[in-house]
Order: sequence, then structure tokens, then C-alpha cells
Amino acid sequence: MKKILMTILVSSVLLNAQVIPGINSKSGAMTLPEGKLKIGIRHLYIKRGNMVDGTNKVTNNENLDATANITLLALRYGVSNNFDLRVAIPYKQIEATAKLGANDVAIDNIGIGDMVIMGRYVVLPMKDYGFQLSVGGGVKLPTGSTDSRFKTAPPFALNENTPMPTQMGTGAAEYKAELGISKLINNNMRVDFHTMYTYRPKAEHDYDFGNELSYDLSFTSAVTKNINLGLEYNGKYNSETDMGDDTNPTLRSLLPFKAFSGTVGYITPEIEFLPFDKPKIHMGVGVSFLAHYNTKEYQPLEKQRFIFRIGYLF
Repeated sequence: MKKILMTILVSSVLLNAQVIPGINSKSGAMTLPEGKLKIGIRHLYIKRGNMVDGTNKVTNNENLDATANITLLALRYGVSNNFDLRVAIPYKQIEATAKLGANDVAIDNIGIGDMVIMGRYVVLPMKDYGFQLSVGGGVKLPTGSTDSRFKTAPPFALNENTPMPTQMGTGAAEYKAELGISKLINNNMRVDFHTMYTYRPKAEHDYDFGNELSYDLSFTSAVTKNINLGLEYNGKYNSETDMGDDTNPTLRSLLPFKAFSGTVGYITPEIEFLPFDKPKIHMGVGVSFLAHYNTKEYQPLEKQRFIFRIGYLF
């Protein structure tokens, strides 16, 4: 009898739980109901002191020590029950030191980045199919700074064009397409898959950031009415940054500051806290651990990423 009562109690808690999408899952295929507004803040901390080439960790010849703090303010509004709009505005701080030739180089860039506007439409709704499939698209607007200080080359370059990807924005619009799938399991677990393709024209100061395909698979579960636990795989592929004739390839190969190109994957355990038993307010933290990589050239790569988010649903 005691076991039966315990089972009923646990089942009741789980049925009343609210399962939040994974911290990196971009909500899979889910949209907000009509008239609902959500505000979210997401902070990402990255530290890069490792250099890789292909599938190998290599010597950090320039003693690169770089950190990035990126805070994203996101607004989301349900236009209808099958369509919502999202606006995201990043605030970035990029700091780095390195020794290039006989020169010590220090970077400390801070400011607003490029704003993203996205729309998402539900093609197959959960209530009819037992899972949900959505498609979406959007544009990244060149709102971040790209002034002339970002194209200053290291002194040893002798006025050769060697742009570095440390500017706040790209100076050009980028175009995005997404697809998401979500499924709820037994009211206390959810699975979300999301993939997004980003087309990037050449940026200001002749820098090529490469096109990107990202893919995220997330499992989250309500273990109590206040706590969600989750595990994700987060991967992406970026095309090679083809600089063409716009820069000196020999000098560029020596620079540790490069936009990512190649394939990388992370495993992300996470925990979410719902202080009032409902997703009206939720707070979460996660750590992304590097699982695999295969880069297209000598470049920096972080071993961990630290993520914090807080959301409020009006």
C-alpha cells in the first residue's frame, strides 16, 4: 500500500511539472500562444587558450589568451497560435592577448552586436500529430560596430591587409532558415531537435566568416515540480573562410584570431529552476564540454562553454 501511495504521489508531481526546452535547443519546434510575450536573457562565457588544427591540439605559438562574454536579450511574441516572432540583441565583450612576432597585441572590444529577427511557423501541430514540426526564417541586421579600428593589422604585417574577426558586427546582412521538431513524453519529458542554416556574405573589411549549419538535440525532464534536468548535443559546421586575394595568406596563417571553420560538437548537461512551479519565471545553467572537432585550419577553440539564462513569460 505504501508503495502504491508513493507511486501515485510521484506521478502526480510529474504530471503537474512544467518541462522547459533545453538551454541551447532554441525551443525546438515550439512557438508562443497568440498574444503571449516572453523576455529572456542568456549569457555565454567562453575562454580560448588552446589552438587546434584538424583533429589535433597543437602548440599555442602566439600564447593566445582570449575570453568572450556575450549577453543576449531576446523578445518573443505569439502573433497567432501557429506563428511567433523573435528579436535578439547581443552585447559582446571580447578580450585577448597574444604575441605576434616581436609585438605584444591586446584586444578589448565591447559593444552591441548584430540584431537578429526571426519568424517561426508550425507546419504540423502537436495536438494533431503527437509531435510538432516548425519551419522559420529570418535575417541578421548589421547593427554592430565595424569601424576602422577593427581592421588595424598587427605591426609586423607592414600594412598588408590582415583583418581579424574581433569586430562587434559583420557589416552585412545574414540570412537564416530553420527547422525544428519537438515531442512531449509522458508529460514530464521532452525531446527537441533544431537545425539552422546561416548564409553569410563577405563581411566589412573583407573578412569571410563562413556559412554555418548548426544542429541541436535536447532531452529534458522534470524531476520535481521545481527542477528540470537536461542533456544536449550541440554541433555545427562552418564552411572554410575563403579570403581569396583580400589578404596575405602567409601572414593570415600565422594569426591566432580566426573565425571558426570546420566541424565541432559539444555535450551539455544542464539544470533549470522554476521557483513558482510554472514556467512563468525560469532560470537555468549549463556547461558545454567539447566532444569532438575537425577544423579546416590553425585556430583557437574552447574546451568548455558556460551558459546562464533567465526567462519571464507575460
